Amino acid sequence: MFLLWDLVVRTGAVSQDSLPYPATTMLRVGELLIDPGFLSEVAQTLWAWLVAMVVASVVGIPLGLLLGYFTSLYRPASSLIHAGRSVPSSAFLPVAILLFGLGSQMKVALAIYAIFWPILLNSMYGVRDTEPLMLATGRTMGWGRMRLLRRVVLPSAAPSIATGLRVASSTALIVVLSAELLGATSGVGTVITTYQQAQRPDFVYAGILLVGLLGMLLYYGFNLAERVAVPWGHAQRGSTR
Repeated sequence: MFLLWDLVVRTGAVSQDSLPYPATTMLRVGELLIDPGFLSEVAQTLWAWLVAMVVASVVGIPLGLLLGYFTSLYRPASSLIHAGRSVPSSAFLPVAILLFGLGSQMKVALAIYAIFWPILLNSMYGVRDTEPLMLATGRTMGWGRMRLLRRVVLPSAAPSIATGLRVASSTALIVVLSAELLGATSGVGTVITTYQQAQRPDFVYAGILLVGLLGMLLYYGFNLAERVAVPWGHAQRGSTR
């Protein structure tokens, strides 16, 4: 990628004013990594991401387990949920700005809306995919609903829930950064916008590379946590391949 990037600039296919040399960009990456101001903005982005993940998980997972476990609730709720998740979070940006201004609350609210649906749906589907024979076996042993939920349903749904959290982690970062690029007052996205307005493409691309690295770290971090916390989920996927 870097070789192709360098070749495109050297041949003049793209002007240096729009796309600096990769070596120059990497120097700017190093400068940003030791810039306290930039690191503070990264912390603001990560804080908004973390709050959104916690709130959406605390609400979405229990609600998904409840809706998935009781058929009488699952069927009427499904159509409403699919209707809600079909509206992109970006459509609510003007409303979020009116309600919360341009601060962190606006970013968090948009991210919660975006990631609530995959967490909720994966929790519901995880419960619905529980092996019926396991439930029947638990009932023949005299287990009540709470014990079935704890001993059968939760372990069965855990891999699906973990997948929903992993997908939500990437989506939350995208939404938070998008909000920062479009009008927030803090976060790494506002730094990139500032450099773009100052016509410093070297810093713009450096910021983009660091954001990409941050996204990779979050993704692989969740992947590792899933392997540790839900090892049977990977075993199940491996056996189906």
